[in-house]
Amino acid sequence: MSVLTYVYALVRAEKCPPLRGTPDPMPGGEPVRLLPVAEGLWLVASTVPAQGYDQAALEAGLQDMAWLAPRALAHEAVVEHFLPCPALLPMQIFTLFISDARALEHVFLTRERIERILQRIERHVEWGLRLTWDEKAAHAAARQRHPSFEAATGADYLARKRDLLASDRSQWTTALEAAERLYRTAEGEAAASRRHGDTEQAIPQSRLLLDAAFLVPSARAGAFRTLLQRQERMLGELGIALSLTGPWPAYNFV
Repeated sequence: MSVLTYVYALVRAEKCPPLRGTPDPMPGGEPVRLLPVAEGLWLVASTVPAQGYDQAALEAGLQDMAWLAPRALAHEAVVEHFLPCPALLPMQIFTLFISDARALEHVFLTRERIERILQRIERHVEWGLRLTWDEKAAHAAARQRHPSFEAATGADYLARKRDLLASDRSQWTTALEAAERLYRTAEGEAAASRRHGDTEQAIPQSRLLLDAAFLVPSARAGAFRTLLQRQERMLGELGIALSLTGPWPAYNFV
């Protein structure tokens, strides 16, 4: 049976990382193994059947969530198993080669670029930060500040409605400013950061304030998490929900 070499990640460590407890490989694949690249450097790989992972199979599978989902989960699980390694360079899903030799050749040909990446991410982990604005909660708070709004009539009603709309816009602006301050605070504690999406032109209905990733020294991971979690109460008073995820491999910084 024709087979391919599936590569999950490249790891750097003083000793060969243990394979005990490694998650299951890609569906249909053989157990995860390590390919020595150089001293202290290994490819995390497994052998998969070509029939299930060739170009035709991938083109069809990428359109089928039932096929794609378990493979994406398997890929991530194997990559994240090696997070304790000093340096972990995750590969994109479906990084495939016709043989182990070709996989190793690829590393040798791109060694300078790989070394630059490894130097940047070594002993660092990624944290994800997402801030959203709860419109309903913010609007309810505004109406509490205008308790007689519903009972007002005529010109008084219109005036109070204008005040309420102005208050809504002000709350959104305040929320955006708070999100930006938190981003700057987190950025100051990180080695690098990445924003996802465009919130500069966001409108209140979008609810998204910030979606970002931060590359943080592993030794500072706990302090980074605590720093952001301490802001939850203050943000909650502004109708902002904070979601912090991690630590992860440096997916956004390779």
